[in-house]
Amino acid sequence: MKHLERFFQPDGWQEGSFTNRHGKKIRTGHATPKGACKGTVVITTGYADFTEAYFETIHNYLDRGYAVWMMDWAGHGGSEKIRKGQQTDQKKVAILDDHIADLEQFRKTVVEPAAGKPVFLSTHSMGGQVALRYLDKNADDFAGAMLATPFVDMNMSGAKRSVLQRAFETAVALGFGDKVLENGRKRAIHKIVEARRTRKAQNPIRMRLHKTLMWLPRDLKAEEPTVAYLESMYRSATYLNKAGVLENIKTPVLFGIGGRDDMVDNDAIRRAAKNMPNGKLCEIDEASHAFWLERDDLLKTWWDKIDGFMADCHAGFDRKHMPVNDNDKTPRVPRKPKPPQAKGS
Repeated sequence: MKHLERFFQPDGWQEGSFTNRHGKKIRTGHATPKGACKGTVVITTGYADFTEAYFETIHNYLDRGYAVWMMDWAGHGGSEKIRKGQQTDQKKVAILDDHIADLEQFRKTVVEPAAGKPVFLSTHSMGGQVALRYLDKNADDFAGAMLATPFVDMNMSGAKRSVLQRAFETAVALGFGDKVLENGRKRAIHKIVEARRTRKAQNPIRMRLHKTLMWLPRDLKAEEPTVAYLESMYRSATYLNKAGVLENIKTPVLFGIGGRDDMVDNDAIRRAAKNMPNGKLCEIDEASHAFWLERDDLLKTWWDKIDGFMADCHAGFDRKHMPVNDNDKTPRVPRKPKPPQAKGS
């Protein structure tokens, strides 16, 4: 049973919460490694996922010497959610814009980074869209980010995408944004389960535990998405893929692509990695969308890539914060450019 401990809550795990801008309670959790701490990792999830499904990932980061801080998105996992029959305040149903704001609040007011050490962001799928949007406006908050099979753009033809985006925009403009998409969450979960079905025989423990966690007494199922939620996803992806946006993200980012993943647009991920100044790519041909739950050999490839990437980020972090010389222990501060002199002066 010893080997199963990695799939459950780590020693010293402390759960908490914060209240977001809409008054919604957001679940958090954190733990520190045994021994010296190399830095901090902030973990978020993909759509409809939850903290419990990431305990093995949390163990992996703790074993590597990193403190871990994690949050469930609004409407997901242990965070507050709106259920059918509680529609009196539908404005509280989360959209992607709320996830971006919640990540900023979590990073800046809740997470307590290890002093003088780098902070990393680790996430998956829908969380990748949130991460990239966040890094576009908050370049210095993370020394690096690891995005597994991230949602960079819709996985559909341009014509269909345009029609659907206009339809959702129109519905929101007409006041139907708060309308719940009946069984929307269920359809999304069904697609995720189907994508993972072929993996059950290869890694039954991970796959069965994930499914079992959904039936725990604690309600971990995501709230039903609304028209506004879908509209926000289209709108966010459109902004992210505008000329110059990805090119402006300077934070080092490691993108993971699964060759058998049909849930996100892999070509969009490749373009992002190519266009970003510090984008790196890890393609695993046999991997599916569920990168963090893959079989052992594929997970090893991913974690080996993460280890090398984080080592490079540490080196960059150290260069940025190293003293000017042995006698000057003051961290480097970029010099401000001199104001232009008037002609003839």
